[in-house]
Amino acid sequence: MTGLSRYYLSRALISIAWGIVIALGGFAWWIAALAAAIVFAFFVWAARSGRYVVHPDLGLTALRRDERTQAINDKSARTAFVVTMLAVAAIAIYFGSIAHTAVPVAMLELTLILGAAIYFLSDFWLRRE
Repeated sequence: MTGLSRYYLSRALISIAWGIVIALGGFAWWIAALAAAIVFAFFVWAARSGRYVVHPDLGLTALRRDERTQAINDKSARTAFVVTMLAVAAIAIYFGSIAHTAVPVAMLELTLILGAAIYFLSDFWLRRE
């Protein structure tokens, strides 16, 4: 059995275990099967996405990060952090000196969503090369 085959086999077992846990949690069997399929699809995508360096000779731990992927991850995280902090500052200034009301929780939720979206968009943009 080749190294990458062992990786896929181990990830299939993890996906099946995840589906069993979801089924035991009280969800319908088709939801558990769908969740297991989505988890396995993620593992297949991860090996082919370019986010990781694939070393088939390592078997179960075939995916590794190299310097380039770590640098992209760090730069995306910094960008998302800066945008999130600027958004929080703008919200604080607006509600502190203009609106004179408490900050709605929905604004903070939107700020977190904005930060996550900026991280993934930046990550995607930097990996396109």
